[in-house]
Amino acid sequence: MLGIMIGMIEFLVRNRDDHGWPSVHRDRLAEVLTPAGWTCEAAPGWGHHRLRCGDTVVEFSGEPVGWQVSFEGPMPEDEATRFVAAVVAQLEREIGEPIEAIQIS
Repeated sequence: MLGIMIGMIEFLVRNRDDHGWPSVHRDRLAEVLTPAGWTCEAAPGWGHHRLRCGDTVVEFSGEPVGWQVSFEGPMPEDEATRFVAAVVAQLEREIGEPIEAIQIS
């Protein structure tokens, strides 16, 4: 079943225990926030890390309450959810803390 396509999907990715920002050294952002197995490349623009995955732009912005992850473009919601789940798994391995993702739009 195909997911519903909407114009903007956003998640908040944060530490599960203290609801803070999962801190990753800036030298490791590209490796940790680009999920393995996805065909994405770095893209210029705002935020701490930005990717182009086909026709969709994924932007990561470090906020006091966590990483805001915004999807702009034609990505089904279920695919965006799988993308964020892969990022959460990589963050957990990187920093050794439980991470959660909450869809905010």
